[in-house]
Order: sequence, then C-alpha cells, then structure tokens
Amino acid sequence: MKAIQVNQVSKKFSQSLKYLMRYVPLDVGRSMLGLKRDAARLRRGEFWAVDDVSFELAPGERMGLIGRNGSGKSTLLKLLNGILLPDRGTIHIRGRVGALIEVGAGFHPLLTGRENIYINGAILGIKQAEIRRRFDEIVAFADIGDFLDSPVKFYSSGMYVRLGFAVAVHAEPDILLIDEVLAVGDFSFQKKCFDRLDAIAGRGTTIILVSHSMAAVQRLCPQALLLERGKTVFHGPTSEATAKYYESLLPSYEAKIDSRIVHRVPGSMVVLLTGLDLLDAEARPVQRVTSGDPLRFVLRLQVQDQALKQLPRVAIRILDAQTEELLANIQTPLQIIQEIRPDRDLTLVCDLPSLNLAPGIYQVEIKIGGDGEDLHEIALLKQPLEVNWSGYVVDNMSYKGRIFLPGEWRIGNGST
Repeated sequence: MKAIQVNQVSKKFSQSLKYLMRYVPLDVGRSMLGLKRDAARLRRGEFWAVDDVSFELAPGERMGLIGRNGSGKSTLLKLLNGILLPDRGTIHIRGRVGALIEVGAGFHPLLTGRENIYINGAILGIKQAEIRRRFDEIVAFADIGDFLDSPVKFYSSGMYVRLGFAVAVHAEPDILLIDEVLAVGDFSFQKKCFDRLDAIAGRGTTIILVSHSMAAVQRLCPQALLLERGKTVFHGPTSEATAKYYESLLPSYEAKIDSRIVHRVPGSMVVLLTGLDLLDAEARPVQRVTSGDPLRFVLRLQVQDQALKQLPRVAIRILDAQTEELLANIQTPLQIIQEIRPDRDLTLVCDLPSLNLAPGIYQVEIKIGGDGEDLHEIALLKQPLEVNWSGYVVDNMSYKGRIFLPGEWRIGNGST
C-alpha cells in the first residue's frame, strides 16, 4: 500500500489580479449551480504552476523536491497538504500529514511558545494528553530557553523554526512535508533535525523535502523529483537529479566541459571551469586520500571574453558534503593573479603539502570571482572527496575537530 499516490496532477493560477477577479466569480457560480469548473484547459491570463505530475511513495520513503524558483515545488507541496485542490488529476494520501511549509505557520503571535505548542499540536491532530506527555521532550528539542513563556511575536525566525519543527516531528505523522524551513536553523540544529528525520523515517514516516540545498537533499533523500515550469524533468536517484538540476542552471557554451563538473552558480561565465583533477604525490588521479597526505589540484579554465585584462581571484573551497559548511578556502595569491595573462585556455596548479582534514566526506568547489569582484561562476566536482584516518592523526587529534593543525609541543617553563 502506498502512502502517497499522485496521478497526473495539474494546478493553474491567474497571472494577474485582473484575470483572478474575472474567473473566481465564474468558478464559484458554477460550483454553486452544481456545474463542473472549466479546469481542464487554460483560459486567457492563466498558466500551469504544476503540470501533469505523477509519483508514488511507500511508507518510510523519502523524496527531495528540487528545481529553480517558480518551478512549482511549493505549489505541489500545498496540493499534497490539502491547502490547494488540483485542477486535474488525483491525489491519494493514506495517513496523518504533518507539514512545515513556512516559518511560523499555525502560530498565534500574541500567545506564548508554551500555548502555541498546544495549539500547533492540535492542528496536527495530537490530543492534549499526548502533548502533555511529550511536552518536555518538545521543549528540550526546540531549545528556546527562557523564551518559552514569551509571546512568539518576539521570536527570531530561527526560534520559530525550532519550535515548529519540534512540534511537527514529535507529532509523529505518517507523512511529513518540509518546505525549505530548515535553512533558517544553525548547523547544530540542522544536524539534530536530520538525525530526528532519520529516526522517524525508520519508523515508517514518509518524508518529502523541498530545498535549494542539494547537500541537504542528498543527505536525507535517496530519490528526488526535479521540476521545471511545473513539469517533471527527472524522477530517480538523488545524485542524478541534483546533477541535472545544476546542469539546468548552466547556459549553452561552446567550451568542452569535463562531465565530472557541475556548475551550481553560473554567474557571468566570462571565466569558467572546464576541468578539475585531484592528484596524489605520484601525479595519479585520486578521490580518496589519507589525512595528512599531499594533494595537488589541477584547474583548467577557459576565458570567454578576450578583452578581460586580469584574471579574477580563483578559490578552491572545501565543504562538508552534508551541511555545505565551508571548511577551507584556498585562494590564488594576488601576485600570481597579476602575473597571469588571461588567455583563452589556462591551467592553474595548487599543491598542498599536507591535507590536514579530519576523516570524512567533503565536497570540492571552485569559486571564480566574487567577494568584491564580478562572480563568474561556482562549480563543484560531482564525486565527493573521501578522507581516511591516519595513525598520526588518530594519536594527535580529537574526533570532534574538522581541521588538523600539527603543532610542535615541548616541555618548557613558560618563557621559552
């Protein structure tokens, strides 16, 4: 039995208030007379926000919903939550739905956090006795401190999210819909959220996550649905869906670009990355290294505008693959930039004598320009970089750290 069945669903909207005011009375009148609404075709001034979308999810499955702004993600989520009704197609939901569609949804601004826990819980279908039983756990998860008995109108957006998410996940719904709200929380809260989502999915909760953070989608969802102008472009493994999403952002260029690279923020693309290699001490390609090993980055660039007088700053960025937290930013020195003549094809080499990262999975990203210059692009290597433990790091570093700094220790009297 499926938890969610979406069959050829479409939803249309009016492009302007003028057309909305024209069509709403007609549609209401037809409904009052028992006549069918003219929903199967577009009238003048209307467009399909969601167009012929179909998918199914079983209990416990997790799916990311991705696409550019205006692609129909939030509209589809509202259709699933029953806030909107489809103009065509059918949606079958089996089980209780919990939704986090916007920050502070369901909260009364003049009531306290304590009071809103009970109100929001009731909206989600939790009985008061059950809320009382889970109250302390909800408050501990939200971590809003002394603000529990303050009106929520004084809460920051992060506090809104923490409280709303805490109530939603402790309601233990059969289906949980999340729309981008986790982007407001800080790193530690996001990690706690993902751990909790893993746990409730393991107990059979079906989860749909809308996010512009591809790392968040990859972290939580084995599959993803990519929308473009309301239509399904791809539905399948998340790695393939995110690659197609990044490719959709890239304009058409004559440059031959390495297929291992995705251009996540195209920018002006006057200077673009066409190739990126990671090499070990023997100049062999690697994707897995040991902490403390040397690593060489070979960047191949192409300049689209021959009138460019100086190459922009190029940075190698290393990010946590799950949270997209920036851990290292290795920039080209200004002296090198001034010496380089920006020819059409250019290769830059950066040698790290020791990659002092704690073991883990990292994303390698290249940023060209920005920070006071025109941003030309941000590209990343599809395949993450895996860093393994070394005996030396195990003996000399806490497991909580992310970057290993090999200091020289000695016994002294404080002055030497």
